[in-house]
Amino acid sequence: MTRREFIEELNALLADLPDKDRLDILSDYTEHFLIGFEKGKSEHEIAEQLGSPKTVAREVWAGYRIHQAQTDASIGNISRAILATVSLGFFNIVFVLGPFMALIGVLIAFYSVAITLLFVPFAFAFFPPLLADISENRLLMLFGCLTSVGLGGMLFIWLLRLTVWLYRQFLRYLQFNVQMIRGK
Repeated sequence: MTRREFIEELNALLADLPDKDRLDILSDYTEHFLIGFEKGKSEHEIAEQLGSPKTVAREVWAGYRIHQAQTDASIGNISRAILATVSLGFFNIVFVLGPFMALIGVLIAFYSVAITLLFVPFAFAFFPPLLADISENRLLMLFGCLTSVGLGGMLFIWLLRLTVWLYRQFLRYLQFNVQMIRGK
């Protein structure tokens, strides 16, 4: 593969990247070719050392998506970062997608518990027939309901903080993963 073919294919694969970022990357790879020429290597040797433009583009996209997720925290950005990282190989399907899905499942379960603890006590207030058999224990029910709302609120706040922390840690893991694949 010649320098021109390599750069053109890489340019096409990175077409959806913002122009400034795409041009910086293309400039870096053009510079790799120039440095290789100075060392007496042929275009084919340099292209072989750089690897396939498809692989390079996947790595660039993964890095770009991770950077996007860091600057703008959202479910969509972290999902795109994970998909970009997973596309780098089978290893990532097992060690990125699996743990991410497990964490999401656990978080959904805990959020469900918190919401249940927060809102179940209100069922007793809106559905008085539920209290018919326990009318002599109303004070006990009142304290039970207050405890449930308090625990649900504390759990919900803790989960929000945990979610933010996990988001940051997962981004760090994705960065580490991409760097390992690049061999850095």
